[in-house]
Amino acid sequence: MKKLAMYLRLSKEDEYTYDESNSISNQRALISRFIRSNPELKKMDVMEFKDDGYTGKNLNRPGMQDLLAMIKGQKIGCVVVKDISRFSRDHLETGKYLEQIFPFMGVRFIAINDNYDSKDFVGGIGEIDVAFKGILYDFYSEDLSEKVKSSFAVSRAQGKYQATVAPYGYRKNPENKHQLLVDEEAACIVRRIFKEYVGGASAYGIAQCLNMEGVATPADYIKQTTGYDFQKKYKGKILWSTGTVTRILKNEFYIGTYVYHRNAVVAVGSKTKKLLDPSEWKRVEDNHEALVSREDFNAAQERLSRYKSGKAPVAGHPLAGMVECGICGHHLYHIKSGRPHYKCVYSRYNPGMEHEKNSIHDTELEKTVLAALQRHLDLRADRTAMLTERRKIQQGKADGEEKKLRELQSSLDKLQREQMEAFEAYKNGLTDRETFMQQKKLYDGQEAKLITAIAEQAEVVKVLDREIDRMPEGLSAGEDRIATDELTKELVDAFVERVIITPGKPVMVRWKFDR
Repeated sequence: MKKLAMYLRLSKEDEYTYDESNSISNQRALISRFIRSNPELKKMDVMEFKDDGYTGKNLNRPGMQDLLAMIKGQKIGCVVVKDISRFSRDHLETGKYLEQIFPFMGVRFIAINDNYDSKDFVGGIGEIDVAFKGILYDFYSEDLSEKVKSSFAVSRAQGKYQATVAPYGYRKNPENKHQLLVDEEAACIVRRIFKEYVGGASAYGIAQCLNMEGVATPADYIKQTTGYDFQKKYKGKILWSTGTVTRILKNEFYIGTYVYHRNAVVAVGSKTKKLLDPSEWKRVEDNHEALVSREDFNAAQERLSRYKSGKAPVAGHPLAGMVECGICGHHLYHIKSGRPHYKCVYSRYNPGMEHEKNSIHDTELEKTVLAALQRHLDLRADRTAMLTERRKIQQGKADGEEKKLRELQSSLDKLQREQMEAFEAYKNGLTDRETFMQQKKLYDGQEAKLITAIAEQAEVVKVLDREIDRMPEGLSAGEDRIATDELTKELVDAFVERVIITPGKPVMVRWKFDR
């Protein structure tokens, strides 16, 4: 016998509504009372699925995924929620499940506070009400998200620290999580770095000394004091490096300035962010106790700028950034002087400490990787097959993006049909003018968003199509060798994921087409 599923959800955003009725315990009590009052439902075995602290904007929630898996396995016959917004705040996603998936799977859906029961649903005004509430929930979620962002922005502008972990050299006040206090153990290292650098020491020399003395890096120190691990990928000891020291020297936090809004999304609806120019960052000066004086900070910036401007640009090696140490997991950096070679940064920053020397001449590495690539292509039959596979992968990406475009267009078509249905309902006297005008305003806003999203997605598809058009078709029959004896950046970008160097062992290459 199929079971009844009660689904409960509470998101962090719900705390901004100050509505106690949305709590998990109150949702459970409401649904339990409803089930007990219904002679048909109370005969069914009840299973509970819940998500505490998850947004309703998508279905990527543990409890929801467990519920959908049970539905797919035909083990659930009825789903009961407090209201439709607990199931999802995405209007189009909700419509897909209520109108297509649940009816097809034979699942009854009940939203108590919305007076919706799919068993009694036969079309007409009920459909309009559910669609209208779906849009309201969608816009409510968008509005709530903006309110949350706005709340964070106001807090930052007031100098209230928002990140989970305090910057190195500080700790959070246990009585006020938005206030920073000086962590003397780490602060003395920050002061030392500024003092030595302003006094003439190099960033490399400072890093080397800190490593030799066994001073924990910022990432290690934060892990030890808070439990947060920011560098899980490294196998061995995390090192102080020139980059680590330089980042501390450039950090305005150490003169008491709270800096925020360093990044911005690249486009509306995108999750990808770009680093803004420092002139666009937002700052709250004299926000917390400084660790160094402005004079020392400015002196460090002046010296850093001289060093940066004095460096001549050099062409990068094809494998730069892709070579990894098989002993400790750190990268091997490219040394151009003398006989150019790659060397593990652990050896560079830890002279005399235990780590087997790990280096390789770049010409030897090039030949090894090129030969390995050829062997790999030989094993995969021929070069044409490889190019065909690359085209297939790229085409798969293009097809995926085109599918998203079709889904967006389908959503727009559906929205426009709903607009017509709302108008027909108004014309036939099923809804009044005020309700219709509210619906129209919401539909128009949703339509504008979809049109913008469709235009952006169409551009993504166009770019991928152009890339596919530029890809080579393949080599002539029988030609199965790479037509070059040089490892180029183009070849590396096309095929190489990572190169791992371990003393006494063969070079290991991870290929992009093996992922």
